Amino acid sequence: MKAIRSSIGLVVMTMILCGLIFPLAVTAVGQTLFHHQANGSLVTQNDHVVGSKLIGQQWDEPQYFHGRVSAVKYNMDSTMIKENGVASGSHNYSNGHPELQKRVEALKQTNGHTPIDAVTESGSGLDPDITVDNAKQQVARIAQRRNLSTEQINQLISNQAHHGSLYDDYVNVLALNLALDRMSGH
Repeated sequence: MKAIRSSIGLVVMTMILCGLIFPLAVTAVGQTLFHHQANGSLVTQNDHVVGSKLIGQQWDEPQYFHGRVSAVKYNMDSTMIKENGVASGSHNYSNGHPELQKRVEALKQTNGHTPIDAVTESGSGLDPDITVDNAKQQVARIAQRRNLSTEQINQLISNQAHHGSLYDDYVNVLALNLALDRMSGH
């Protein structure tokens, strides 16, 4: 009986420590030291949340830059959420997969050249960034829809680009589209 009481006491202490005290301490540190990041790195415009810097969004309108393909449709498909819950992930199609080949062919017809991130999903399916090459492939469509010059949009991409030595230059799609709206007077 003494061993059972000790075991139960240890289980209760472990639950309190690991299930209550530790999560509260981590939450307190996150909220105190990293408030913006702990709350999702939300982007606001006119006191209205328009998205997150860290989670991609679905952009279908032709006057906007489109992000990467998402296996989870950026958790905005209510049917998908109902069936699968909120999730992240990727299909990880091989080069010979019919769906990936279909994406490549569709993009080749409109752009000629196909940046790899324009047809593949990121590991999480929620990537907020695209390569500069991918963004530049979309310039003609956006310029035509917004009545802007391709030079103006290419300059916007250059201004928004993040450069790295170990990875391709990239842009955040939400930041790019918000800057595009400001440029167009929206």
